Amino acid sequence: MKKPKEQTLRVEILAEKLLNNTITTEEFKELEAWYAEVSEKPAVWDLTDANTVLLQQRIFDPIKNHVSTTRETRKLWQYISIAASILLICSAGLWIWQSENQKDDVIAKIQTSTSGKIIKVYLPDQSIVWLKGNSRLDYPSKFSDSTRNVTLHGEALFEVAKDKRHPFVIQAGKYVTRVLGTSFNINENQINKTFRLTVFTGKVAVFSSSVDRKNKTTSPIIVTPGNEFAVLNPSVTPRVIAAPSTEKAEMFYGTEYDMNFENVGFNEVKQRIEKKFNILINADSDKYSYCTISADVTDQSLESTLKVICSALDIKYSINKDQITLTGGGCN
Repeated sequence: MKKPKEQTLRVEILAEKLLNNTITTEEFKELEAWYAEVSEKPAVWDLTDANTVLLQQRIFDPIKNHVSTTRETRKLWQYISIAASILLICSAGLWIWQSENQKDDVIAKIQTSTSGKIIKVYLPDQSIVWLKGNSRLDYPSKFSDSTRNVTLHGEALFEVAKDKRHPFVIQAGKYVTRVLGTSFNINENQINKTFRLTVFTGKVAVFSSSVDRKNKTTSPIIVTPGNEFAVLNPSVTPRVIAAPSTEKAEMFYGTEYDMNFENVGFNEVKQRIEKKFNILINADSDKYSYCTISADVTDQSLESTLKVICSALDIKYSINKDQITLTGGGCN
């Protein structure tokens, strides 16, 4: 077991490695384990908060209560505070390093066979991807402990399962996209050298995958709902613009992503939920045939969708593998 001074020095070294983006996967786990040891609450590694100062307080205040403020630890807090501020960038750099040095156990290299055809893919974390045109998605049989990494060639609409502890990272062409749980469309065209990332919900960070060998990482661009990161001409600087509203319906076409119901009959709602999640819903059709539903469950998990719909009609539900049974409630 390391002495307190040796432990402080070790963590200080790991913090500096995190800053320089030279930290290995095992060292990153060691740093996380150290946080778990000295803090009652798990470290918050993402930068979703608008106020970075408040974020740093939430991360470090619980830990400071357990560590004496010697000269070495004060220096350590300086390192880690800065590390937290740029963690979003570092984590992308770490992913790029991992992708260059490790081989994922890929179980799927799916490619559409007909132009215009759309294929729905369920990932190991319950995320849903609609592949469009002649596209391919590579993904592992099981995501790693730290990140959920996939590679896209072409175009796809992503509905990523929410998981703040395990960022979802997509390599597409010359860009890396990083999210925690949101929905968006990526269209990457290698022939025309174009790239478009259109965000529907949540925040998305996009980076150039060309790592600066001196600085190790590039600055992220944050894209918010209703906007898109567009590279329409390789010779022009990429920019974030308002996404054309007329193109949203085109991006949704052929998918079950849009689940916004306005006075829609129960049977249609039931069929759309079954189709999206590949399940079977057992319900008394006579009991619910006169029910209409107004609810927006777009970008929601199966369970969240069921909670909203069933709450509106005072229905109880039970889940058994891929079968849902509804009881109670009704509109007759």
